[in-house]
Amino acid sequence: MILERHPTNQIPRSSIEEIETLQERFFLLQRESAKQKIAHIFVLEGFASTGKGSILQSLTIRLDPRKFKVYSPYVDQSEDRGYPFLWNFWKVLPRYGEFLFYLNTYYSRLAYLRSQKKISNAEYDHRLLSILNTERILSKDRIIVHKFFLHLSKKEQKKRLEDAKKKKKDWELSPYDKDQWEHYKRYFEIFDSILSSSRTIDSPWLVIANEKKEDTKLLVFEAILERLERTLNYDSKSNLQMIQRGMELIP
Repeated sequence: MILERHPTNQIPRSSIEEIETLQERFFLLQRESAKQKIAHIFVLEGFASTGKGSILQSLTIRLDPRKFKVYSPYVDQSEDRGYPFLWNFWKVLPRYGEFLFYLNTYYSRLAYLRSQKKISNAEYDHRLLSILNTERILSKDRIIVHKFFLHLSKKEQKKRLEDAKKKKKDWELSPYDKDQWEHYKRYFEIFDSILSSSRTIDSPWLVIANEKKEDTKLLVFEAILERLERTLNYDSKSNLQMIQRGMELIP
């Protein structure tokens, strides 16, 4: 099972300076992506209460706002309106050179529908195949899909949701979040099945343990930078050092 083999070794808590350096490198990679006209989709998936919103804020705070967008539909309320399953997500695809961040993704939508038994097994298989075909086509056409799954143990999820109640922030929880809390085992099995079925060479999953939010933020950052550097053949660390020494201004 994919989720039973998720990495548990966490790196030490990151400092503000480390995060700021990673943000600068991410900005350089965004600029290089625009230069090479390659688009990137970042799928931030995972259990409820894993802090995806906070991670997204850190990822985007230094980026050029003209060259990225975020899409986060309510997966428990989304309607296909007579269109294909992925229509809600197709309509926000990035242009070449742009970044797109998906929160509450088509994988969440699929997991919710399966948990609620609102689709048949045949329809589930059909929708999963549509996802795989779409990701493959996009990746072959300079729109690279990067997929990250933030894993959380049942014990830790329960603790975070109870803390939200104590702080009177449970109003922030969607019906989808609460359904995960009530049926953790069911969602664990569904997510594990989805991840196993949707691992591809073009769009692999990276599963990251989320026991400590700050560590997770750093892990996601470093994983994204590594993937972008490999795709773009661009060393953001070295280029940032050159800029800091003023060498970018030298012809």
